[in-house]
Amino acid sequence: MARPERPVIIQVRTNLGLVPGVERLGGALLDAGLAEALGARRGPVVEAPPYSWERIHPSRLLNAEAIADVALRQAGVVADVLDAGAFPIMLGGDDSVIFGSLLALGRTGSHGLVFLDAHTDFYPPEHSPTGEASDSELYLAFGPGADLLPRMDGAPPLVRSRAAALIGHRDPDEQRDTGAALRATDALVVSLARTRDLGAEETARQALAHLDGAGVERFLLHVDADVLDDALMPAVDYRLPGGLTRREFAVLAGTLLADPRAAALDVTIYNPALDPDGSAARDLTACLLDAFTHATTLTGRA
Repeated sequence: MARPERPVIIQVRTNLGLVPGVERLGGALLDAGLAEALGARRGPVVEAPPYSWERIHPSRLLNAEAIADVALRQAGVVADVLDAGAFPIMLGGDDSVIFGSLLALGRTGSHGLVFLDAHTDFYPPEHSPTGEASDSELYLAFGPGADLLPRMDGAPPLVRSRAAALIGHRDPDEQRDTGAALRATDALVVSLARTRDLGAEETARQALAHLDGAGVERFLLHVDADVLDDALMPAVDYRLPGGLTRREFAVLAGTLLADPRAAALDVTIYNPALDPDGSAARDLTACLLDAFTHATTLTGRA
C-alpha cells in the first residue's frame, strides 16, 4: 500500500515550539494503527528536554537552545534513514520538527519543501505574539534559523525560499501581519481559497513545477494537522474554521507523495490532550492513509 517504499517512522517527542501535549502525537497515531497500515518500521525516538516558559533568548524565541539540540539529534537520525534508502516519516511534536528534517535533507544535495498548513508561520520571533517556534519556523528556515537557533549546523537558509511551496493557509490575521513579507520571497504561496479554485491536483502539480524551476532533487512534505477542516481535526491548539476536506487532502498530499523526489514526511501539531476519545487521531490516520493510497494509485503500484 505504501508509496514511497520502505517507510520508517521516527517519533520526535517535542512540545518545545508550541505547548505541552503535542509531543504525544506520534504515540496516538501509532496506537491508531498507522505503522501497521503503512507497513512501516518503527525507528528511533527523539526525546526533547523539558519545556521552559521563559522568553530569555535574544531572539525572544522560547526554548531556542533546546529546539536546536533536538533538531541536531533528529537530523542525525533522519540522515541515517535516508542513507539506508528508506523514507522517514517524522511524527511530532510541534512545527519545530521541520528544522531537523530540513537539516538532514540539506546534507543530501539540492532540497526543497512543500508546506501544508493553515498558517504560514512567518513571524520573526521577536514579533510573535507567543514566542513559540510554531509561529516562526518558516521565517527561521528561510534565513535566520542558523543564527537564531544556537549550534544549528550549516549556513542559512535551511531551505531556499525559491525551493519552497506553501499551500492551504487560511488565517487572515496572520496574513495581515506577515503576508507582505512572505510575498516578497521567492516561495510559491497558495491559500486555501486559491487551492479550491485550482483544485487539489492542479495545486500539487504547480507546487512540483515550482520545485522543478528551483532544481530541487529531493523535498520534504510537511503536514500540519490544522490544514485539515476544523470539523475533521478539532484537536489543535489554534483552531480556524474551514480547511481541507479528507478527499482534498488525499489528492493534494497523495499527488505530492507520488513524485519520486518526495524524500520525507513530517506530521505535526495534532494534540492528543484535546482529543479525549481518540477520534481525531483516527481521522488524521485515515487522512494520511488516504494520501498514501492515492499516491500508490498514481504510481501504479499495488
